Amino acid sequence: MAVRRRLVALAFSAALLLGTGGPAAAVDVSFAGVGWGHGVGLSQYGAKAMGADGASYDQILHRYFTGVAIVPIATAVPDTFVTTDPTPFWVGLLQNSSVVSFTVESGQARLCFDPTDACVRTAQPGATFRFGPDGSGSCVFLHLAPTGESSVVGLPGSCDASVRPLSDQTILAVPYKARSYRHGILRFRESPMTGTIHTVYEIGVDDYMRGLSEVPDSWSTAAIEAQVVVSRSFAVWYALDRGGESTFSLDRRNDCACNLRDDTSDQVFRGWTGESSHPNWVSAVSSTAQKVMVSGGTVALGLYSSSSGGSTEDYADVFVGGIHPYLTTVFDSPAFADSAANPHTSWGAGYNQGALADAFGFSWVSNVEVVERNDSGSARTVRLVGVVDGQRAETTVTGVEMRTALSLRSTTFEIIVTPRFEDVPVDALFAGEILGLHDLGITSGCSPSGFCPERTVTRAEMAAFLVRALGLSAAEGANPFVDVDGHALEAEISALQASGITGGCTPTRFCPERAVTRAEMAAFVVRGFGSASAEATPFVDTDGHFFEAEISTLRAKGITGGCTPTQFCPERAVTRAEMAAFLIRALAS
Repeated sequence: MAVRRRLVALAFSAALLLGTGGPAAAVDVSFAGVGWGHGVGLSQYGAKAMGADGASYDQILHRYFTGVAIVPIATAVPDTFVTTDPTPFWVGLLQNSSVVSFTVESGQARLCFDPTDACVRTAQPGATFRFGPDGSGSCVFLHLAPTGESSVVGLPGSCDASVRPLSDQTILAVPYKARSYRHGILRFRESPMTGTIHTVYEIGVDDYMRGLSEVPDSWSTAAIEAQVVVSRSFAVWYALDRGGESTFSLDRRNDCACNLRDDTSDQVFRGWTGESSHPNWVSAVSSTAQKVMVSGGTVALGLYSSSSGGSTEDYADVFVGGIHPYLTTVFDSPAFADSAANPHTSWGAGYNQGALADAFGFSWVSNVEVVERNDSGSARTVRLVGVVDGQRAETTVTGVEMRTALSLRSTTFEIIVTPRFEDVPVDALFAGEILGLHDLGITSGCSPSGFCPERTVTRAEMAAFLVRALGLSAAEGANPFVDVDGHALEAEISALQASGITGGCTPTRFCPERAVTRAEMAAFVVRGFGSASAEATPFVDTDGHFFEAEISTLRAKGITGGCTPTQFCPERAVTRAEMAAFLIRALAS
């Protein structure tokens, strides 16, 4: 697949990119990807290239939206509030405010209480006001003088109120938003549940459209027009889905009293501030006036993102619910053409395993891999393997969930996992436990780059593992064992003896280089972690064993399942990998 080949080619360069910069936490998991955004519908950089290469806006739309027609809104959805109401959009600007300030920048506006239609003042240019509760269950308009003094305007009234322009030249500014608005009515609505104030801008469809600017004004006319039609289709689709103001549900009135928001949860509406600085966008709104995409007898949902990963996504592979047959996977070669000048053709991101562990509920994550891909080449499912509460665990998440949790640019990516030790592959049986042992500072390996997982654990190493895992303090006084004087791990062995965990292999000797058996390991761990002994053993080869009680305790606590379902293999030597698993489980028990 072309996308997959592109990803593989990018993996090496992304790894180089991730290796640059100053000191940072180790990068355990690297992502090498292409594209930016959810990838459904219009590819904006694909549209840019097609427009630059001479395509018309309807040719662009028909490439990315399968089987749609482009018609006026009145033809698409006649006799709906979007066509019968001249100002059907209620755009949420601010939610749950205690008070709201606004300024009449130019023209005049009337300050009114909506339920009674009573207007208390005609505001003049330059005047600033504040609206909010008066402390007695009503709301008031306050005039804010340049000196800082405030005065009540008229009598208190309902907390559902409005600022109504007296002409199309009236411009209202909302300082908290750092934006100005024209062509509509500024509305205040009290939340029925919280009593706070929602600030909403009531406006017509194309007046709303002028306040958007979803692509740069420097792009070709066709590319901008295509985006305008898609954005208009998006807005009309969601407004119809959420209803007009007179039919808002209680939840919607409580949430925002709006059928569109002015942020990225819908589309960024900048009002007059955006309109006045994007003349080419405004021109494209006029040249495509009222045009929307339709499919199946209604307005099509206009979705878009910056750039696909080589093919756009099928709606069902990204979002839950809804059937949109026009939003299918489409080959998006224009987005990677020279005329696209696409800055998002590739990206890289790196994380230490702790970030993934925190995001997905692991103690440690040892491996991450894409296990299934969509037809577009993006990641459908991703498997994470590691340790949860001391036990090996794995989970599968969608590519969308992975992108959301890590703020990745897209779901079209390859994953490169760097093992902590060169001799412990990321898919090794105890890779997660070994990683945990290293991260806890219990071991740094047998060499700077190796762990020696299959090497047997000596009694001296066992002492070091336990002392570090338990946080035991160094022992005072002479070492009682004649065979550890000057040993590299003498202090740890002394600490283990002083804590009562071991009495040595004889009263005077510790046998530091002797391999630890599985039965001895059980005794060390049980004594070290202070576990109570179990009464019976489920293993046929430990009945009557000197360490039977300790082995039973280990089994009862889930620290071991045996070397087989019915055997413990008590005399078999413990490997360093097995020791990692025993200790991590004991720490979690």
